[in-house]
Amino acid sequence: MDTNPYHIADIIAKRFRNEPLDSHEQQALDTWIQAHPKNRTLFDELMVKGVSTKLDWLDDLDEESAWQNVQKKQGKKRSHQFMWRVAATIALVSSLCLALWHYKTNDTTDERQIATSQLNLNTNDVGPALLGAKIILANGKEVKVDDTLNIASGSSIIAKELDFSSESAIPELIFHTLVVPAANFFKITLTDGTTVWVNAASELRFPEDFGAHERRVYLKGEAYFEVEKDAERPFFVETEEVNIRVLGTHFNVSAYGKNVKTSLAEGSVEVINDTRSVIIAPGQSAEWSNGDLKVRKTELQRDLAWKNNIFYFRNDHIVSIANQLKRWYNIDVSLSQDVPLDNTYSGEIGRNVNLSEVLTMLAFVSDLKFTLNSNKLLITKQKPMMR
Repeated sequence: MDTNPYHIADIIAKRFRNEPLDSHEQQALDTWIQAHPKNRTLFDELMVKGVSTKLDWLDDLDEESAWQNVQKKQGKKRSHQFMWRVAATIALVSSLCLALWHYKTNDTTDERQIATSQLNLNTNDVGPALLGAKIILANGKEVKVDDTLNIASGSSIIAKELDFSSESAIPELIFHTLVVPAANFFKITLTDGTTVWVNAASELRFPEDFGAHERRVYLKGEAYFEVEKDAERPFFVETEEVNIRVLGTHFNVSAYGKNVKTSLAEGSVEVINDTRSVIIAPGQSAEWSNGDLKVRKTELQRDLAWKNNIFYFRNDHIVSIANQLKRWYNIDVSLSQDVPLDNTYSGEIGRNVNLSEVLTMLAFVSDLKFTLNSNKLLITKQKPMMR
């Protein structure tokens, strides 16, 4: 029975692509899992950590480029190139590979050493973002919350801690602001049943209760909405640049700066600004940038990765990656002048890991060096190794 790590990695990759295993592959996997407790532990940890179960886009990856990149990192060819071909592919798209890579036997530690040599931790590691936020009430009072809020159910947090009812005699709509700082995330259900996931470094301004004719909230930053259907009251999301109008649908809005991207997962939405409006369908996005509103086909797995608690980089520039790390880990990021801004990088890893694990993955798929010191991350270009 072939249970060498290269073959097992290929079988596990098939499992996570939801491809059926034949009887020999299943037997090989079962034999490997039962061969040693550490094998069972690794396999269980991969399941618990929520490695993506739908890698149907894996076949579209530029596998040859990935393989060439790994060969450059190796500096020499290995006899078992098939496993490295699989590992190179998965390394760019799945935390599965990162776990397998850490777990490989001693004769394949060179690549691990190369990547870790590009990581310099001069301070304690930085943990991932936590569930938490604060609500600024209409009267200015601030209340910290460390669990999801369900306003629709009249939760005790709303009724007692926030005491919204004491202000309900005011006839006009009363707005409160949910503030989610860097290194935090939050989930809130509004009074109409709409659920909103709010990303780090974002704000959502929402009413204590919606009016009779429409439902309207205000967003700075990023949030994913699952809007409760109500044909009589359209739902609006206002940003500084555009408004989004829906009846009942699932969509993501990224509005951290002047560029606003609305990505639709389900239903239909209309994106409106002062001069133009567009309607997008599932799998499309409306992007407002440089005074123009454009509709494009989008990659939902990338757009919604944050909501699914995943870092998903696919041909991303280092500035975009740095901004995600800055918000999620609440760190300052600096780029040295020698870092190429036009280069792109690809990779995937869960967002529930320490910063060092993300940086190790990035070092593995790039020629960059990462130095962390007192919550400040410096990214430089790795100098060629002397031979």
